[in-house]
Amino acid sequence: MSTSNPEAGPVEDPLTRFVRLCVPLTGFAAYDLHGTGMAQLYLDTARREVGATHFASFLEVWEELLKAGQGPVQLPKHERELARALVYLWYTGAWPRLAPAVHAQLRRERPNTESMASPTSYPEGLVWRSFGGHPSGAKPPGFGTWADNPPALPTEAEIAQVVLAAYEPEHYGPTGAVAQDVPAHLLPGARASRSVPPSAVPFAAPHPEPVREEPVREESVREEPVQEEPAREEGEQVSGR
Repeated sequence: MSTSNPEAGPVEDPLTRFVRLCVPLTGFAAYDLHGTGMAQLYLDTARREVGATHFASFLEVWEELLKAGQGPVQLPKHERELARALVYLWYTGAWPRLAPAVHAQLRRERPNTESMASPTSYPEGLVWRSFGGHPSGAKPPGFGTWADNPPALPTEAEIAQVVLAAYEPEHYGPTGAVAQDVPAHLLPGARASRSVPPSAVPFAAPHPEPVREEPVREESVREEPVQEEPAREEGEQVSGR
């Protein structure tokens, strides 16, 4: 006896669901996210970095918040860190270093370091599309396009209309508002570890100069020349007798 419900509609495949849930996080439409060609790679990367079970739980929590008309500000701190990592992945093509507390809570067996998802993920980062640019040395816009002015950046209202009509700006809170309980490592901007000027980095201890060893001189032994006695002719007698 089949227990499937025909009125439930078609089941959404994991990739389509992943992209749909990333739309309100990135601010780009699903068409743009699929257009990067990185959707399946990023889904596999998140599952590998976080763990399939933990990542599935994160998607469930995030989807429930969206159904309730809420945004990423209402995510718990643990899930909010994973949301930040996803946004970082989409925009830069790299999986970031997680907060130490979240890294420990996930019991990850991988090193907590930043790593590129793929050599092709860097030029496909959304950061280039956000200001109409292109990565240096990759994806050039075309010959002579340098003579044209860059396209005008869309307004927040235009972005909200392109993404989805259901995701209204008030779901994400007023512009510039930051919750007081947000940890510093979750706030946007340059990380403190990446903002240290070169002049503030201490120099490494200089290498000690190698000790130059003088070559050992072996004293040569002077050998006295051996004087050979003159050969005696036959019949010659030795004097002195």
